Amino acid sequence: MSVVTSAVVPWGIFGLDGSAGVPGRTWERRACRVRSVRWVSKPSATMPKTLGKHDAFLGVGSTHGSLTTLSHRGSSKVGAAADTRMAVPTGSKDDDDTDGTGQDTDTTSSSIAEDEKNTNTPVENDGFASLVKFTLPTMAIWMCGPVLSMVDTAVVGTSSLIELAAMTPGAVFVDYPAYLISSSLAVATTTLVAQDRLRKARKRDEDDSQKESIENTEADSEKTIADGMALAFIGGTILSVGLRCIASPTVAAFAGPASAAVVPFALKYATARLWGVPAAMVVAVAQASFLACKSPTQPLLAVAFAAIANLLGDVLLVVIFGWGIAGAAWATVAAQITMGVALVYLLLKEGNRRSRFGNEFIDISTGKTVPDGQGPPSLRKLPVSFPSVGQTKRFLQIAGPVCFLNTIKIIYVAVIVQAVTAISPECSAANGVMSAIYFFFAVMGDGVAQAAQSFLPPSLGTDRAVKVSVLLLVSAACLGMFNGALSWCIAAGVPQIFTNSAEVVLIMKQSAPVMSFALLLHTASMGSEGCLLAARDMKFMTICYLPNSLFAYATLAACLHATGHVGGPCAVFFGVLERFGIFGQLFGGVGQICGNVLNFLGIAGASAGASAMWASMAHFNFMRLTSNMLRMFVPAFAGQKGSPLLRTVGAK
Repeated sequence: MSVVTSAVVPWGIFGLDGSAGVPGRTWERRACRVRSVRWVSKPSATMPKTLGKHDAFLGVGSTHGSLTTLSHRGSSKVGAAADTRMAVPTGSKDDDDTDGTGQDTDTTSSSIAEDEKNTNTPVENDGFASLVKFTLPTMAIWMCGPVLSMVDTAVVGTSSLIELAAMTPGAVFVDYPAYLISSSLAVATTTLVAQDRLRKARKRDEDDSQKESIENTEADSEKTIADGMALAFIGGTILSVGLRCIASPTVAAFAGPASAAVVPFALKYATARLWGVPAAMVVAVAQASFLACKSPTQPLLAVAFAAIANLLGDVLLVVIFGWGIAGAAWATVAAQITMGVALVYLLLKEGNRRSRFGNEFIDISTGKTVPDGQGPPSLRKLPVSFPSVGQTKRFLQIAGPVCFLNTIKIIYVAVIVQAVTAISPECSAANGVMSAIYFFFAVMGDGVAQAAQSFLPPSLGTDRAVKVSVLLLVSAACLGMFNGALSWCIAAGVPQIFTNSAEVVLIMKQSAPVMSFALLLHTASMGSEGCLLAARDMKFMTICYLPNSLFAYATLAACLHATGHVGGPCAVFFGVLERFGIFGQLFGGVGQICGNVLNFLGIAGASAGASAMWASMAHFNFMRLTSNMLRMFVPAFAGQKGSPLLRTVGAK
């Protein structure tokens, strides 16, 4: 399966990884001397000065703050420090510290400064070209997992139908809990590494002579990365052991009586995959540290090595040795370990370079000197001790709330996947293939959400924020239409590349239109979610997710009931709705309409069940898009403080 997650991991549901990268940056690894650089902070006239105490909540790109314009003295080049379009975690002096260290986490975000010798250099606009340029590198990294999932699905699916069906419950059992923890730690790592580096930049701006203090801040950044990796490895090990203890009853319950034949194969797959969970956790944290430092080249290189390992493992273990689904699982483990080793090696290599030559860089793409602390992350030695209580608390303060929101999403996705898996092995197999296709294209929605979190914060509190948000939403809608059309062509046009089963092919063709519509809505809704994340409107999103999930699950239950699927948890939930009379009928009205449409089109049996799942997903995405847009653009839904796009920085 994929490097970190597998075919059915809900990549498209999530948008909280907090990572960001800047394309086109290649760092020349050599020592160099730089003349003294002095930065003077000038508060922007259009932005307020105070920030809230939760500004560092969601990571580098998910906070907005009072921006300052940095003017450059003593150097003819601005360097990469002024090349970021990203908001940074900040806090006012009167607020509590957000990282649990007792240190002031107030930091300064820089906009593009002009070269003194080229005073007319324009600031790059947040246009569509900039959006595409920013999104592509990180999208390429995120897309590796879904690509490998599709390859694994095709390799296993063309050899065995029952093993293809077993991949869904086995992958859900391993990947969903692992993703829940790793994504939360990745957000925390992104935020804290950025805080450490920006604190260093602030100290350098205040006094160039504070060399010892600046070096200590660099050590803090490396310690944050080391502690994050230690927490990831410890958490991954505990999770792996815990899941191994409950594997048999959980997988059997998830598959259901109708798909009991897949349980032995699913257990074989899950048992092997559990060995790679600690490595997958370390990969998530290490990758987040690179993206937090706007260095996407290194993790992209590691992804390439992992992809090669996964592909060779599939060919060797599945095709040549005939290990089947177990071979695919061990190929995934090999890829996860390979990627983890590659990322740790790159961190240690950078740490060794810093120890020998110092912290200066030359950006060979521009020829500019990059100020100290602006290059790739580093690690001088492997973590060999447990993080302190204070450092652990520092991570949990950020990872905890993100984990809570992701838990709601994971539970929703897991229950709708379980409902389809329990129908039949053929339906489970078709759902596994369709999920691989869906989540491959869903990565593009994640990229739009990340772009929103990085491009929007500098405009928050002004009318320009509305224009940027509209641009992002229109771009997301266009990309969603492209995703929907292309995914439909793949699922309905060439299903034979994934399976040899005629029944699975029929299910894929009949459910492809609904899946493609859900994907269209997903991409647009992720753009709106990224805007709210940038505006720190986490409370609204948390309040909306639970009722939206229940509403979408009611749609699934009513649709399955209308198409003749009357067993399982969905039937129990539909029975509860019926007890509420008219209110229950209204709550499940969308599902009833979807079921009637499927019956009218002659789609029945397993095809109707698979279509019902994607109808539920489409309903969830539609409600998310609608509620988010109402929140941003309709005053009646924006609350007393107004639209989160137009609120002052200090507003809560």
